[in-house]
Amino acid sequence: MEPFNIAYTCNVRKPGMEDERYGEFESPATIEAVIAALERLGASVELIDVDSDIYHQLDKRKHHIDLVFNNAEGLDEKELREAIVPFFCEYLHIPYTGSSPKTFINKMDKAAAKRIVAYEGVPTARFQLMVPGDQLEALCFPLMVKPYSEGTSIGISQKSKVHDMLELNEAVEAIYLQFNQPALVEEFLPGKEYTVGIIGNYVLPILEIDFAKIPGRPQVRDPHVKDIENPYISHLNWTEKTKHFAKLAIMAHEALEVRDYNRMDFRERDDQLYFLEANVIPGIHPTEADLTNMCRHANILHKDMIALIVNAAMQRLAPYYPKQIDRKAELPKKLADLALDKTTKADTIIYRNRMYTLLDKKTREQ
Repeated sequence: MEPFNIAYTCNVRKPGMEDERYGEFESPATIEAVIAALERLGASVELIDVDSDIYHQLDKRKHHIDLVFNNAEGLDEKELREAIVPFFCEYLHIPYTGSSPKTFINKMDKAAAKRIVAYEGVPTARFQLMVPGDQLEALCFPLMVKPYSEGTSIGISQKSKVHDMLELNEAVEAIYLQFNQPALVEEFLPGKEYTVGIIGNYVLPILEIDFAKIPGRPQVRDPHVKDIENPYISHLNWTEKTKHFAKLAIMAHEALEVRDYNRMDFRERDDQLYFLEANVIPGIHPTEADLTNMCRHANILHKDMIALIVNAAMQRLAPYYPKQIDRKAELPKKLADLALDKTTKADTIIYRNRMYTLLDKKTREQ
């Protein structure tokens, strides 16, 4: 069998990295589980901790790497940071999992992402970008204030919901001073929050976050809430309403040209779902991540989730990189197919001639 060499790129969380800025860095538990899952695919795996020398790290391995499994959030490049590894992979002609640099740049600019999905008909709350001294336009309180180019709830707290001009100006100034970027100010959506995951052409069971059930009755999903919310998260059954939710997620996914896998957040107001943001590199912790939680409800183990992601990428890449992919795709596809056999295909949605399958837990009767 030909060797199958995977470089796993991520930001490694080290002792002392307790600041919220490092919330997107990968824990030892995640790294260990992902490497084991990749080795199960028949691969020899090399971990690359993404740092300022990432171009040189990839360049010296470019003739050795068959696939980069990319889960890197980048460093301090603001809206460019998640695009760094994909950009260098493109330049060096190295196959990689996940979305293109363009998608990452559009996604990291939350205002741009909202404009893109809104153009395709996905509802999004009214918003504006603000720096200290700017005047509020035609938005109605209460408002949500957050950095326009951060992820993993960085810069979000319960004080992010503001009720008057004094609170708004304080929140905008705090974001500008801490992150050196404008604040995204949008009308607050008071309903439940939903997160929708997609791997390849499969939509995973939708998660519902009902803030009324969480101790302290928080208003927003900040890092503290994410630490305690798991017992209070619900998995939704497929109904006409949740199929509509899935359709909106697919529309946003396609509008942003996301590849291989994605997790999108929405929030409800007056029975209407509104797009919040796309998580183009969603967390893949073996037990705590939302995407893992969705997969678990569909009887997909973490190691199989990784197989599904790799298989989606390899099937997409095979025509362009036959030498690196070719027969090396056989085992990932086999394991992905076996994992899908353990689920229920609840329904399908066709959008722009592409079919997406809704996954659910396989019942005993089946």
